[in-house]
Amino acid sequence: MEVEAIIQKSKKFEPLYNLPPKTHTVVCIGGRGGGKTYEISKFIAFSATMLKKRCVIIRDEKALIKDTILNEIWARYDTANEKGALSRFFTKNETELKDKKTGKTLIYTKGFRASDNQKRANLKGASDIDIAVIEEGEDITDVDKFNTFVDSLRKEGCLVIIILNTPDTGHFILKRYFNLVAVPAHDGYFEPVPKEISGVVSICSVYQDNEYLPDHVVNRYESYGNPDDPNYNVHYYLTAIKGYSSSGRKGQVLKKVKPIKFADYMKLPYREYYGQDFGTASPAALVGVKFDKNRCWWRLINYKPMSALELAKLYCTLGFTPADRIIADNADAKAIMKLKHGFKLHEVSADDAAKYPGILKGFYVVPCVKGADAISQRIALMDGMELYCVEEHAEAWHEINNYIYAQDKYGNYTNDPEDAYNHHIDAVGYVVNDQRGKKRFEITTQ
Repeated sequence: MEVEAIIQKSKKFEPLYNLPPKTHTVVCIGGRGGGKTYEISKFIAFSATMLKKRCVIIRDEKALIKDTILNEIWARYDTANEKGALSRFFTKNETELKDKKTGKTLIYTKGFRASDNQKRANLKGASDIDIAVIEEGEDITDVDKFNTFVDSLRKEGCLVIIILNTPDTGHFILKRYFNLVAVPAHDGYFEPVPKEISGVVSICSVYQDNEYLPDHVVNRYESYGNPDDPNYNVHYYLTAIKGYSSSGRKGQVLKKVKPIKFADYMKLPYREYYGQDFGTASPAALVGVKFDKNRCWWRLINYKPMSALELAKLYCTLGFTPADRIIADNADAKAIMKLKHGFKLHEVSADDAAKYPGILKGFYVVPCVKGADAISQRIALMDGMELYCVEEHAEAWHEINNYIYAQDKYGNYTNDPEDAYNHHIDAVGYVVNDQRGKKRFEITTQ
C-alpha cells in the first residue's frame, strides 16, 4: 500500500519516507515548534504497525522517555486505533508495543544512563533493531557511549534517527554532521548547515516550517525576537526559536566564511599557494590557498605540532616542487632558513636523506611581510573578500568560530583579535597579504 494513502506527511519531512538507498542516519534539528517530535512519532507509529519494523527509543535517561516522544507515538497509535482495528494485531502498555502473532516487541525504550546517575544503563541487545530513535540528542554528552550504542546496531539497513534542539557549538553531534555559518548581525550565533555525508540525511526545521502551528503560538514565538515586545529575549529567540547555535563568544572576527567540499576545492582550476605557521608545542598549521579575483578558498593540510625537519619531510610527502610558493611566519627565521636552503647531511639520518631528498635541497619558502599593523591589515584584506574554507576540516572551523576581538577593561571590543584560535587563520593571512595587488586576482576592501 502506498504511504501517501496511509499517512499525511508534512512537506518538510517528506524525505523521511523516501530516503536514498543506504541511508543509515537521519538528523532532525532546529528550534521549538518545528514539528520534529510530532513527525518522527508519526513515522515510528507507521513503521512499527504497518511495516513491522522493530523500533527502540533512546534518551539520556530512560525514565524520562515516557514524557516525550513515546507519549507522542502512543497518541498517533491511539488515533489510528480509534475503532480498535490495531488492537487485533498488537498489545500496548506504557512502554512497549508487541506483535500478537509473533510475540516480537516492535517498540521499546532504553536509556544511555540509568535513572540513578551513579549507575550505567545496559545498552546491549540492540543488534536486531530496524530503527533507533535518539530523543533529546542535545542532552547526550558522552560521545563514547553514543558511539558504542550506534556500533551495536548491526542489522543490515538499520536506521538511526537523532532528534535534537540545536545545542551550543561545542556539541559533538553538531560538529559531526553540520558546518556552522555565522549569522549576520548576531555575533556568537551560527546557523547549522548540513554537511554532505554519504548515508546521512539532515532535516532542519523551525516554526515557520510547521503548517499546523496555531497562530497564537506563532505570535508568541515571534514576540521573543521583537525589541518592542515585553517578551523580548534575543538569545532565547535565536537559539530556542530560530534554531541557531551559540558559541557564547561574541566579537567574532571572520563572519563571512562559507563551506566548500574538499573535492570541489581540489577541482578549482587555480594555482595553489601555501601558508605556514610554526609550532612545536602549538599547531604548525599548513594551509593551501586558491584565488580567483576577489574570491579566496583554503584547505587545512596540517594542524599538528611539527619541527622544521618534520615539516620538510611533510613537504616531500606532499610532493612540493620548487614552483610551490610557501609563505611562512617570519618570526622563526631559523626554521625558514632550514626549509629554504635545506638541511645539512649531518643534521639528518641517512635513511631520511634517502627517503626525503627534498630536505637537503630545500623548498620555495619565503618569509611573510609584517608591518606595524600586520594582523589588522590581513584581517581587512580577508574581510573584503568572498571566503571559503573546506568544510571537512574541523580544526579550521573551530578556529573560525572562536577567533574573536579582544576587549578592553570596560568590555568594549577593540580592533585587535585575541591571540588564540589563530594558527591556521594566520597562515591564510600570510598568503592573502603576499598575493595582494598581484594580477592573479584583485582585492577590493570595503
